[in-house]
Amino acid sequence: MDRAEAPTVAVDPITFSVILNRFGAIATEMTIALERAAMSSVLALCRDYSCCLYDVSARQIAMVDAIPIHTNSMHLVLHHIIDAFGADIAEGDVIACNYAYAGGTHIGDLVTVCPVFYEGEHRFWAAARGHQLDVGGPLPTSANPFARDIWQEGLQIPPLKLYDAGRKRDDVIKLYLTNVRWRESLQGDLMAQLGSIWTGERRLHELCDEFGPGMVETYVQESIEYAARRTREAIRGMPTGVYRAEGWLDDDGAGRKDVPIRCTVMINDESVSVDFDGSAPQGRGASNSSDAVMQAAGGIPIVMAIDPDIPHNEGCLRAVSVSAPPGSICNARYPAATALATTTPADVMQDVVCRALAEAIPDKIRAGSAHLANIPMLSGTDPATGARWGHLLLNGGSGGGAANGADGWPLITTNAAHGGLKTASVEHTELLYPLTVEHWEIAPDSMGLGEYIGGPGVACRIRPQWEDTELVLQNDGLTNPLFGVAGATPGRGGGHYITGADGTRHFLPGSVHVRFGPTETWTGESTGGGGYGDPLRRPVECVRKDVRDGFYSRELAGEVYGVVLSDDLDPVIDEDATAARRRDIEEARAGKDLPVVLPTEPGASTWLADTMRDGDVRIESIIAGAAVTE
Repeated sequence: MDRAEAPTVAVDPITFSVILNRFGAIATEMTIALERAAMSSVLALCRDYSCCLYDVSARQIAMVDAIPIHTNSMHLVLHHIIDAFGADIAEGDVIACNYAYAGGTHIGDLVTVCPVFYEGEHRFWAAARGHQLDVGGPLPTSANPFARDIWQEGLQIPPLKLYDAGRKRDDVIKLYLTNVRWRESLQGDLMAQLGSIWTGERRLHELCDEFGPGMVETYVQESIEYAARRTREAIRGMPTGVYRAEGWLDDDGAGRKDVPIRCTVMINDESVSVDFDGSAPQGRGASNSSDAVMQAAGGIPIVMAIDPDIPHNEGCLRAVSVSAPPGSICNARYPAATALATTTPADVMQDVVCRALAEAIPDKIRAGSAHLANIPMLSGTDPATGARWGHLLLNGGSGGGAANGADGWPLITTNAAHGGLKTASVEHTELLYPLTVEHWEIAPDSMGLGEYIGGPGVACRIRPQWEDTELVLQNDGLTNPLFGVAGATPGRGGGHYITGADGTRHFLPGSVHVRFGPTETWTGESTGGGGYGDPLRRPVECVRKDVRDGFYSRELAGEVYGVVLSDDLDPVIDEDATAARRRDIEEARAGKDLPVVLPTEPGASTWLADTMRDGDVRIESIIAGAAVTE
């Protein structure tokens, strides 16, 4: 039976609210179960995973506290699983998939799902998608920036049964675990994901026991239609029209710089379409988008622009259609590598949609927000035990964009998550891994300035404790800073470098695989988010407190805000000088419209020029795995 034709039951608003919230509670319990059972830092501490519920036809019912790039696209994996197995789906099955060309985001995100049967009939799906610390590729990472095709990424898993009608397939699980590093940790993560979906299955059984399957299915249908009605209403409040924008990927890891990503957003009466036509062709590197990432990246900014109280289910997702030409960086053709898809190019793709929407609904969108940068995958061998270790260090992440009515937050880290990730504490990092975090603080002057300021970037410095450590990462948003909206400035950009024993700083390219040892340090300084609104509208007292608290300098306060402050630790406002300076700013821009977005050209960051000093070395490229200093 088609779940859209569930048995007709009179819809009671109280029961509707109870069942709707029960679905949310089930998703929450799945989320907590995964976090508490996982073994790797990326899941247990950083929470790079998502749990969702779906009906039998793969329509999303519920997700809570999850990663948007996961949840806005996980239904596509389910469609591929349904196509792959057809009638061969049984109670007790568990199916896994990480294949980007079967509805997956990128190889690092492993989806595990189980069909939920009740009274012998398949009625729901419980699903979890988790970022794996390793995928068995040539480098110790799940996101190899140097992959040139899918075979250089790691172990590709199309829809595959781990449990078949309740029978554990030890041979398949052993095949998987044999092909990955840190086997014990990843085995624990896999079982945590299975525990999560089995928790969802159990709770759905209890829900059907309590209300009956027919009533539950009726209220699933009503919750989807409820979200759809409210989403259509929200879109009707937007100005219809066609809006275009362009942004730039710093580089694709394979030689191209300032790679253009363009989009056209068409707001219709009750729906929105997003088209990435005009973007660069797919590249030879790993910064290509899969179809699932394209669908999610195009839709997330629209969902973020409507009332957050609207349930994030099929009803709001279907109001947005997303497309891109096959063979483009936004919709790569097989067998292009997509190892970095969820962040590069997806972070830029989301920002480009927001750039376009800034023309239509500036009061409802955010400024340029965090692109994944200075988030190294670190690994090595513990000399005391001989055990290999790996850790994805999220502490150096970028800041979030400001919005109408709110300053941005630090450590948003990536548009893929929009605050859904956590950072492992310094204490956890130093306890679990042979690393010392020498420095970790916000980066002054890193954020965009406006009526509302962007979230600050972060400066992070680490040192290996004993032996050489491998570092793998791909950066973005450093040479192309995060845009400001409605007259505000963009973020500053950033970069990273390794300091040798002699104090020489070696500035590194965006894509790196290097070794560094206990006499060296790695430092990353990430960009802050873009600012929002006319800087002269920020209260002078807020500017004074920002400078006092170290967010930005007195010089920028005078230049951008026209606020003149004393040199005291707790600065005092020079009222006369401030009034004069603000008059000068207003006169200089008289008759000019404030820019809708800044910057308007690629390569606008000045961070490298501002930061390098005599004796520093700039490295344009490096042999993979080489030591930076000898």
